[in-house]
Amino acid sequence: METSMSETSSPIRQRMREFYETSETYKNLLAAHDETYLRHYVELVTRYAPPRSKILDLGCGNGISARLLNQADFDVVGTDISPLFLKEAQDWENSRLRYRVCDVMELPFESESFNVICSNELVEHLPDVETALTEMMRVVCKGGRIVISGPNLCSPLIPLLDWLSLMSGKSGRPVWGETKRQALQQFARNCRLYLKKRFLTKTPHFIYREPDLQADAIGGDADSAYYASPIDLVQFFRLNGFTIIKKAVGFGIKGRIIAGTSPYLSPYITMVVEK
Repeated sequence: METSMSETSSPIRQRMREFYETSETYKNLLAAHDETYLRHYVELVTRYAPPRSKILDLGCGNGISARLLNQADFDVVGTDISPLFLKEAQDWENSRLRYRVCDVMELPFESESFNVICSNELVEHLPDVETALTEMMRVVCKGGRIVISGPNLCSPLIPLLDWLSLMSGKSGRPVWGETKRQALQQFARNCRLYLKKRFLTKTPHFIYREPDLQADAIGGDADSAYYASPIDLVQFFRLNGFTIIKKAVGFGIKGRIIAGTSPYLSPYITMVVEK
């Protein structure tokens, strides 16, 4: 179910919190987010973080991304809403690496206290994106940067790739593209959304969905609450006086071509903005 407003975010927010705090299944899924899985995200942050930056890594899950950023010679605070996910990560703490259990929509940090705010595969799980982004903007210092990485759930390329995978006899994406018909329907929907957001609106239009918080539905962003779009994010940051450093940063030849020519169509959000 899609909604264009987040008045119902409070009950969804509470259910999501309870799910992440207790789901051993989801914790096991995060185990696949190892150093190889996170390499592009860590490379993105280190590329745009000034030397000796104080970094806030939001929604860091099992804590590996924060540890890798710390090993790249940054002072890092890694956070997640789930103490279950961070349980083992706290064994890695040192004088320049700490972990905190907190909600991105209520950050327990002073204003302008970090040089870089970053997140990987977090924004699509937010039932109130505006509140979370406002908190990020509050705690980043003047001249500091916000780096956001995650799936572009409004990109027409994602369901197109699902359809091509299914046509070649491979499996599609859970929830979004499990059948050829479903993938084509999602492709048509995303084309409409892209064209509307890109050419017909000048202000962000955050579209929300009911997350699937069941063990058998985990995977493929079934638990996402927001149809993440880089167009929304760019518009929001610009309205709040931020400078867009990069709309998309591609990795690999294909990724760089798409990021350079059609950043809003890229299947993955890799955005850098500056206060």
